[in-house]
This record gives sequence, structure tokens and C-alpha cells, in this order.
Amino acid sequence: MIKNILTVCVAVLFQLAITSPAMAAPDSNELSAIVGMTTALDQKYPPGSITTGDTADAALKEATAAQQRLQSWYEQADKVCHDKFFVNDCLDDTKQQRRQYIVVLQRISLEAKALQRKLHIEQLDKELLQKQAKP
Repeated sequence: MIKNILTVCVAVLFQLAITSPAMAAPDSNELSAIVGMTTALDQKYPPGSITTGDTADAALKEATAAQQRLQSWYEQADKVCHDKFFVNDCLDDTKQQRRQYIVVLQRISLEAKALQRKLHIEQLDKELLQKQAKP
């Protein structure tokens, strides 16, 4: 588990190191903020750390907000790319940057939703047992 976390962190840092400012998509300050947010969420909610309903709710809320912010950045960057000479290169770079961070956010969301479903089913089973126990 720790090996997976370290691998993700190293990959993110490596990508940040090789991405030059000239290749950065529009509004790189916003992208930097999103990268920081995604890295913080990845550290706050490593795989297997979402174990309670409250944690799942908080993780889902934070991951959804980050996904929306990333999507907003992506849409703006996409529009800016259409004004450039090398449109396809710009679009490819923008997609690659988005894809790099959306994976972490989706993992957190999926883990939180899975726990919420599990807890909901357990609650329904509990209620069903109570109904069956009453004559």
C-alpha cells in the first residue's frame, strides 16, 4: 500500500519536473492550484483509508469539487487551444494534463461511493431483519 502511494507521488513529481512552462496549458496558476489540491487529497485519502461514512462523505465532496475545478480549467484551456497555430498539440497536452490528475480524483470518488453503497446496504439489511423479527 505504501509502495503504491510512493509510486503515485513520484510519478506526479516527475511529471511536474519535466513539464516546461512553455508547454503548460493556459492559466497555469489555476492548474498549479489544482495539482496541489489533487496531491493533498491523494495524501489525505490514500487507498483503503476511507473507512467511515463521514470520511466517505467528506472525501466525495472534496474530490467532486476538485473534479469540477479541473473540468472548468480543461474547458477554458480547450477554448484557448483553438486560437493557437498548433491546435492539436495544444489539445493533446491539455488532455494529457487533465488525464494525469483525474485518475487520482476518480479513485477517491469511487472508493467513497463504494463505501457509501456498502453502508447503505448494511442499513437496509438491518432494517429488514428488524421487520422480520417483529411478529
